[in-house]
Amino acid sequence: MSLGPRALLSVAALISLAPTFQAAGRLAERASERAAARPETVFPALAKPDWGEADARFGAPRAGHMHEGQDVFAPAGTPLVAIRDGRIVETGDEGGRGNYIAIWSADARRTFVYLHMLRPTRFEPGDRVRMGQRVGAVGCTGSCWGDHLHLEVRRGRGTTGRPSDPLALLKRLAARRAARE
Repeated sequence: MSLGPRALLSVAALISLAPTFQAAGRLAERASERAAARPETVFPALAKPDWGEADARFGAPRAGHMHEGQDVFAPAGTPLVAIRDGRIVETGDEGGRGNYIAIWSADARRTFVYLHMLRPTRFEPGDRVRMGQRVGAVGCTGSCWGDHLHLEVRRGRGTTGRPSDPLALLKRLAARRAARE
């Protein structure tokens, strides 16, 4: 195959751009490594997990309804962090929930609801939070019998979506954190 004068000019132009292409490739590779190193989900409490007894598990019977989250016991005041990047969709102090916050993750298409926090959160609906950012502290407000985080994972945006059992996710996140420590 023979190259005409235009093709030779194009090859020469590309050769002169090679350092730029190499630099761009290195930048893309570093960005990819940073993205891979940053998990998209972290354990929501800065404490060694205590899962409690059977009545602390998702699905346990509760006075005419089912327990719709997983309890994670920790000392009062233990920091709680955003499990994922997201947007606050609800906060409050609603009867049995005590002080709570609900974080919608568009990527996961789930809402993570933290109940029984020590104090009301400083965040308001519409605020953005970053994974690992402090959102509250473990407490025992509302209907509870000891300091713990009650974590619900709900499908869709908001606190009324169908709940799913978060225990497997929480155990994976706890193991990953323990391996790094």
